[in-house]
Amino acid sequence: MTQAPVQPGEMFTYEFDARPAGTRWYHTHFDEHRQMDLGLAAPLIIEPTAAEPRPYDRDITLVLDDWATGMGQPVPDTAAGTAGGRGRAGGMMSGMMGGGGMGGMMGGGGMGGMMGGRGMGGMMGGSEEHAYDVMTINGKTYPAIAPLRVKNGERVRLRIINASAEHTHVVRLAGHRLAVTHTDGNPLETAVEVDALPMAPAERYDVVVTANHPGAWFFHCTQPGHVDAGERMLVVYEDHARATPPDPERGTSGLRLWEYGLGRGRSVLPAATGETRSVMLTLSGGMMGSDVWTINGKRYPDTEPIACRTGDRVAIGLRNMSMEAHPMHLHGQSFRVLAVNGSRFAEPLVKDVVDVEAHMGSAVVELVAHNGGDWLFHCHKPMHMMGGMVSVVKVG
Repeated sequence: MTQAPVQPGEMFTYEFDARPAGTRWYHTHFDEHRQMDLGLAAPLIIEPTAAEPRPYDRDITLVLDDWATGMGQPVPDTAAGTAGGRGRAGGMMSGMMGGGGMGGMMGGGGMGGMMGGRGMGGMMGGSEEHAYDVMTINGKTYPAIAPLRVKNGERVRLRIINASAEHTHVVRLAGHRLAVTHTDGNPLETAVEVDALPMAPAERYDVVVTANHPGAWFFHCTQPGHVDAGERMLVVYEDHARATPPDPERGTSGLRLWEYGLGRGRSVLPAATGETRSVMLTLSGGMMGSDVWTINGKRYPDTEPIACRTGDRVAIGLRNMSMEAHPMHLHGQSFRVLAVNGSRFAEPLVKDVVDVEAHMGSAVVELVAHNGGDWLFHCHKPMHMMGGMVSVVKVG
């Protein structure tokens, strides 16, 4: 949208100020599904100039990805998004229809708007099937993944990036807790300790692990089929090289899982100086296996842009009338996650991806426009983006 594609044999140089600090990533935005499935993505880590509030001894980046090789057993999809990682369905089952739901927060919309202009089609679900059969950490599967070797008492910062096209990953390190410190590169006021961490496509989380349980353990995904598809990494303490790790536990029963309402986002966005407005976006599509995905009944480039001026405060309501989750990502700036499935957050996280759960899931995000330009706002599942689930935020 903002540049011509770099043609074969051509060179293009990007120049930018390295800010804000945080765990970011970059990837192709042309023929995304094919090119990202071929691996055209990488981390982009911007280190802060000031000391981090939670100290650590080492910094490790882990990129999670899904691959369709045609050589393995297809892994079940995670259409319910992060909700699926918590062992439940999406938005409707989470109380979105209660008194605090989207209708109360953002106004009406009628059945035509709820169905995205497609009648009951938006409720029928389905999507183009892709046989993802391999799950990797930093491009490799177990046992080819190099073990992470730690010392007793060491604090290791893990920057975890979900570069998958389709799958939510719910990761844990057996025998240890994960102290979540950053969401999509943005710091929390205080770390939140959990046992396992659901991550939708394009989400990034920083966690600090304290090595306080000597032995050998697996860092792995708890989602069905992911371990068998290669998604586990051995974590071994010094002097325990011959220890045998316990088998990865399947599922998350009895574990404390991360969710958006647990964290308190640090105030890192600029103050609003302009107008305040609200926008409602209804996400639909995938009817009977269709590859058409819409926002307010339209496919990009026919979707209505969200126009604002620098300093404006814009609340964007998202309502998912499809049977698949949509990790909605905004280019160019982060937003505050005000509410999910009708639950409002007193101290919202700051993110640039929000997973809008399937089955009438909802979210409300708020941005303060501060980075001038035209910015894509789209589902980060490439098949959904290429099917039309894209809008544009225009900051004048």
